[in-house]
Amino acid sequence: MHPRLELIHEAAQGTERDAPPLLFVHGAFCAAWCWQRTFLPWFARQGFDCWAISLEGHGDSDGHQYLSAISIDDYVHNLSAVVKRIKRTPIMIGHSMGGFVLQQYLTSHTLPAAAFLASVPPTGLASSSLRLLTQAPGLLLNLNLYQQGSYNPAESELRDLLLSHDAPDATTALLTQCCQQESQRAVMDMTLVNPLAIRPIRPLPALVLGAAEDMLISPEDVVATAERLDVSAEILPHMGHMMMLDTRWERTAERLLQWLDTLHQPASAEHSCHVPA
Repeated sequence: MHPRLELIHEAAQGTERDAPPLLFVHGAFCAAWCWQRTFLPWFARQGFDCWAISLEGHGDSDGHQYLSAISIDDYVHNLSAVVKRIKRTPIMIGHSMGGFVLQQYLTSHTLPAAAFLASVPPTGLASSSLRLLTQAPGLLLNLNLYQQGSYNPAESELRDLLLSHDAPDATTALLTQCCQQESQRAVMDMTLVNPLAIRPIRPLPALVLGAAEDMLISPEDVVATAERLDVSAEILPHMGHMMMLDTRWERTAERLLQWLDTLHQPASAEHSCHVPA
């Protein structure tokens, strides 16, 4: 029996584009709500038919009672299920863990195009965990305690981990209210990645963006994702991990829109990490 999955829809406003719909895939500890405040209405105003999934065990989807056992492969199956509901194959935009899930999806499915925001790299979370251990051990400890259900982070801690220093209080309050525990099985799937088992992805138009102030996903991680997709990595300045909610989220949306508008143009195959001035 397939789980019931929350799928939020924001119809295109004004003249709808002759383009595939957009499906936004959230990261760990989140759900479809992370796209509702900014990206869904913003891209709908640009004429796109917009959708956001809550993966199994997240948001208003089924699976909370068995969350700890849900795997990355289960999340991949979730994407397959909602594509059938949308009816037309979408362009997918994956954030953080959602970008990792999207990479696994693309090893066995085709899409018109895909975008990755602060995505967990092909090799998983090992480098991120090591970096936090050396640079911010307190944050790593509290993140693990939160995952175990024995700690509730303060808004200031969430800002330090996920946002820019000048993020508005309303955004940190939203994260405090809405963030949830992640599947322990999925976290392990992203941590114990066998580099020899990483499967190739069939070439497709792709955009890979990172955030210069991201405490979780480094520029090197972003480049690793871009290299897997044979495109250039771009690092947006003055931006934290939650690129769809941070103070300058419009920069992320505008770069995505620019890419969507130019999908018909040949993509560069450079492997570089470009930080705009």
